Amino acid sequence: MHIDFLKLYLMIVSSITFGYLIAAISVETGFINWLGLKTVKLSRMGIHPLLSPIPVLYLVSPRAAHLHASKLLKDGKIKPRDLYIAAAASNFPMRITFLYRYYFPVLIPLIGWIAVYYGLLRLLFDAVVLIVVLIVGRKIYRGTTKEKGNSETIKVHFNANTLKKGILSGLKESGKFILKFSPLFGFVIFLINHGVMDKMLTFMSPLLKLAGLNNLCATYVATAAVSPPVAYGLIKVMVARHYPLVKILGAMFIGNACFTLLRAWWAYVLPYYLGLYPPRITLTLIFIQSFMPAFYNLIMGIMFSRFL
Repeated sequence: MHIDFLKLYLMIVSSITFGYLIAAISVETGFINWLGLKTVKLSRMGIHPLLSPIPVLYLVSPRAAHLHASKLLKDGKIKPRDLYIAAAASNFPMRITFLYRYYFPVLIPLIGWIAVYYGLLRLLFDAVVLIVVLIVGRKIYRGTTKEKGNSETIKVHFNANTLKKGILSGLKESGKFILKFSPLFGFVIFLINHGVMDKMLTFMSPLLKLAGLNNLCATYVATAAVSPPVAYGLIKVMVARHYPLVKILGAMFIGNACFTLLRAWWAYVLPYYLGLYPPRITLTLIFIQSFMPAFYNLIMGIMFSRFL
């Protein structure tokens, strides 16, 4: 399957640069501080006060959320633990953003209510994680003195001066990111071009059969592990052949898990996070935001495919 890596690289770099510009302009104009005071009540639920804008930013731009969080971490204003709690709590709004922006617009016209069932079942896991992490956060931050303030005292100053400072700051941070990201992206391309993905899928073929997948479902999973959009067409074939709902959902869950575990985390998430965070923090964030949902998807897929 041909992948235009140059186009992908330019798309990632341009979108990240745009994210840095938006984040830097938001800081220089005071919008982040204003949003922080508007959302400070979220800290009472179990999120660090300085990270209270993060879940809201995830609904708009997850990249801007991480740019804001990485700056706070770099400045020593938060601890890694605070970041992990906010990241886990943000999985829920991140899932909502993914569903309404990318998933439902494609799959609902294609397979109808099956897409809704699948989306809600995936959202269920993130809702449970949100509840658990907020309970833990409330215990950790109990008794913590929170900054008092009034959002009316903070104004957003959007003018030529703050815009210029924001653009210069954003371009500077973007340049630092590109210097770290480019060699990592090149290493990922090297692995893909030398057949690492094909070897992984060949190794997994017997395991897919053990999970209860027939040939068509196994083909869907193998295709989804490389490119989920290409695999979506096979769901339509399953529907046309009157496959049971649980079998279709099982294949979808396992396919998503395989895409995350075999490709997404190291091909897309790892290079991006390493441009923002130290390696140890990067790996923990990947576990929270990639591996935990992937293992849930894998368990749900096996349950649907083999036991229901």
